[in-house]
Amino acid sequence: MRRRDVLRGLALAPLAAAAACSSGSEQSTPSGRARISYGVWDQLQVPAMQEIIELFQQEHPDIEVELQVTPFSTYWTRIQTSITGGGAPDVFWMNGPNIQRFAHHGMLLPLSGRLTDDGVDLAADHPANLVDLYAYQDEQFGIPKDYDCISLYYNRELFDAAGVPYPDETWTWDTVRDAVPEFRDTTRRRYGISSALDRQRNLYPTIFQNDGGVIVDGRSGFADEATIGGLRFWTDMINAGDAPHAMATADTVGRSLFLSGQVAMYYGLPNDAVEAYDDPAIRERTQLTVLPAGQRRGNVIHGLANVVNAHSAYPDAAYELVKFMAGREAGEIQGASGTILPSFAGTEAAYLESKPEFALSSFVDQIEDCTAYPVSMQTNTWENLQNTYLAEAWIGDPSRDIADASRALATAMDDVLDQEG
Repeated sequence: MRRRDVLRGLALAPLAAAAACSSGSEQSTPSGRARISYGVWDQLQVPAMQEIIELFQQEHPDIEVELQVTPFSTYWTRIQTSITGGGAPDVFWMNGPNIQRFAHHGMLLPLSGRLTDDGVDLAADHPANLVDLYAYQDEQFGIPKDYDCISLYYNRELFDAAGVPYPDETWTWDTVRDAVPEFRDTTRRRYGISSALDRQRNLYPTIFQNDGGVIVDGRSGFADEATIGGLRFWTDMINAGDAPHAMATADTVGRSLFLSGQVAMYYGLPNDAVEAYDDPAIRERTQLTVLPAGQRRGNVIHGLANVVNAHSAYPDAAYELVKFMAGREAGEIQGASGTILPSFAGTEAAYLESKPEFALSSFVDQIEDCTAYPVSMQTNTWENLQNTYLAEAWIGDPSRDIADASRALATAMDDVLDQEG
């Protein structure tokens, strides 16, 4: 063999080794331990995640897990770039808006066969519609770790000052419309309720409560009169000055307005309770209840799942971690931390007990009212269109009719759905 061929072979050897490491075949370290990384974005959950990892490593001494935290603002860009470049975490958090796109493009390891072999029935221990959210083309790609729906946070001090009874399960849209003018204070920019445009999922409950839809038979539901009626619940209050308009929430989101005492009511998630609870003054004046009902009760369920990088060098070890993360022990640790509502049945109690002054049970009580978070392959694209089109009717100008904006959104959204095929 010529010398140049020998040198070429030596030069290609590291590349061949790297390719083998990204092929999905099981690898081990010189010490015989598999080393995997776990990507997350929420710093508040890090202590609980680290505790779960330590417990997992005790039960799996042959697997070493490194926790990697990336801020949400750069999380998805980093994940997509690093998967392409071969440096993505072996296991990482996934949300509903991105699951179909990642699965479709072969970025995630299919899990159905492994779960079946282990006799794991996810729907027996986790909300069924949340399990379905992380399946794509009859294959399970994500294993739930937590869930959320939406509750009504309210400021008891503002209710007392306005002489309005506290909201409860008897409240309807009519009750809200009657109550919000009592809180109006333009000199202090005080409102009865925060609007929902600064967080898409806050739009969806009122759509479902009015028997509308976001995606119906593969088409946008925003041209439907029932959907428009749900959106009008918000724009009527904005136009009357009882809820902040789009420009008021452009720099200060609804949660911040609520925490600062500028709105009496706010549609919030389980993890929103952390900031409210940590401040003694805010904790004292804050309480929660179920959402007011429209034509019927309705809510939206979402939650995070753990997924496995399809190119992980340690697919077996990575699968063991996501399976462990979806179990009872992990759920109880997450719940006790008070940062998130775990999805494993029965472990919610630890979360509810973490903030005894708050009626956190309102989240659990509404699960039967929930519709799964609407998604497609390009969820992020058409959700961004919601801000573009609906904001035109969210500025407090009655001449900007929500029906026109919603129908225009439906046309643009259908174009995106058509491109998905």
